[in-house]
Amino acid sequence: MLIECAKNDVEKYKDFAYELALDPSKSGYPSYRDGIKTKAMFFERLLGDHKEEQILLFVYDGAVQGLIHYFWITDDRYLQTDAFCINTETEQALSEFLAYVGERFQKYDVFLGFPAENQKAVEYLSGRGFDCIEDDFNNTAYLDKCDHVPECNEIIQINKENYNCFRLLHNQIEGDMYWNSDRIYEDLDNWIILMKTSEGKPQGAVYYPRADDGYYEIFGIDIDCGKHDPALFQELLVAAIADAWHRGGKVMTFFCEKEYEEIALKCGFVCVDNYLCYKVHLG
Repeated sequence: MLIECAKNDVEKYKDFAYELALDPSKSGYPSYRDGIKTKAMFFERLLGDHKEEQILLFVYDGAVQGLIHYFWITDDRYLQTDAFCINTETEQALSEFLAYVGERFQKYDVFLGFPAENQKAVEYLSGRGFDCIEDDFNNTAYLDKCDHVPECNEIIQINKENYNCFRLLHNQIEGDMYWNSDRIYEDLDNWIILMKTSEGKPQGAVYYPRADDGYYEIFGIDIDCGKHDPALFQELLVAAIADAWHRGGKVMTFFCEKEYEEIALKCGFVCVDNYLCYKVHLG
């Protein structure tokens, strides 16, 4: 069963939860074995004080077998797990969690991310027909270990004056994603968008949030008309690495599609694991 966990009770189980977070077969995303996030970060996130979030303990056979931490955005009817650390009976924990939030967050979309190594979670979710909306490789580039990165002279940076070029690209793929063209535009001061053009027309763009702490994460790479263009993809990826490096970045995370994973590795990224994200709509 699931028990609501007060912040002052988290102290008792945080070390147990962290050990599970390091085991890809017993945890969900975000990953804490990526060489970036630390034990201190895990504890800080658990013990943080945010209004729209909750921590649940999973109890099975009278013993605490895991912890689930999730948050929601009321205006967007969005809910996401921030820790899903379960020692045993993962299927039972998932079933109870979806029933629990289903009663409290009707009409919300729930997003559950797991490494492929967590076979129990993946088999449970896929076996019930839930949509797998992402099947990517989680990669890390350690920028602070780079001595030099190449210049990318033909890449331009997007601002509000030339934003329409990016909008033309992003509108093609944004669908119902949260960070659509309008939201990125309204928050543009906090984003970096690098674009390659040809004869004034957008060919492709890479984009990611600014990072004062040196930890960058690529949100996406858009290529015009969804064309498979390995050379352009590599050029954009190198441009992002160079930009973050010149800004004093320490690391860069990139969730890459299978078809381009070889290029990501060639550019210096190291693969953490295969990331799967499932979307569940609560009726």
